[in-house]
Amino acid sequence: MSTAKEPLDKTTASDNKQPPSKTEEQDTNATSDNTAASKSANESTDVTVSTLISITNSFLSALSNKSRPEFEKHCLKAAGMALCAPQPAPVRFCSIDTFIDRVTAMRDEIHERGWNHEVKLYEEGNMATVWVPFRAKINGVVDHVGVNLFILHKLNGVWKITGVADSSRKPTDEERQME
Repeated sequence: MSTAKEPLDKTTASDNKQPPSKTEEQDTNATSDNTAASKSANESTDVTVSTLISITNSFLSALSNKSRPEFEKHCLKAAGMALCAPQPAPVRFCSIDTFIDRVTAMRDEIHERGWNHEVKLYEEGNMATVWVPFRAKINGVVDHVGVNLFILHKLNGVWKITGVADSSRKPTDEERQME
C-alpha cells in the first residue's frame, strides 16, 4: 500500500454559487513566492483547479440533463460510486455506468446544484479530489441536501472522474425554501 503525498494546493476553491443563507469560511493556507517559476506553477494550479471544478459541474449538469454523452465525456464507465441516501436507506454501491443507466431512465426532473468546491490536487499532479456540498431538487422541490466527493485522475493528459461518493439527508424547513 502506498502512502499519499501531501497536497500541493490546500486552498479552497469556490464557484461562488453558494445559497445566500449559507456561509462558510474558506481555508487560505496557500503561501506566496514571487519568483517567476512559482508564479507559473500557481497559474498552472489555478487552471487545473478551474478544470476540476468545471468537470464536477459538468457531472451535475449531466445529471440534470440525463445526458449519457455528458457523463461519458467526464467519467470512466467502470468507475465506482457509493451513494448514501437519507436514512434509513442503506448505502448503495454501483459503477458509474449503472448509475447513468438509472438516471437516464428516470421520469422525474432532477436538478442538483453544488457550491464551495474544495479541491485538493496531489503533488504528482495526476490525482485530485473535489468535495462539493449540494442541494437536490426533484420535480422542483428540494428533496435532499448533502455532499459529493469526486475522485479524479489524469489519464493520458485528460482529467476523468474515477470515483464518486455522496451522503445526503432530508433538508430542514429553511433549506426547503432556498433557491
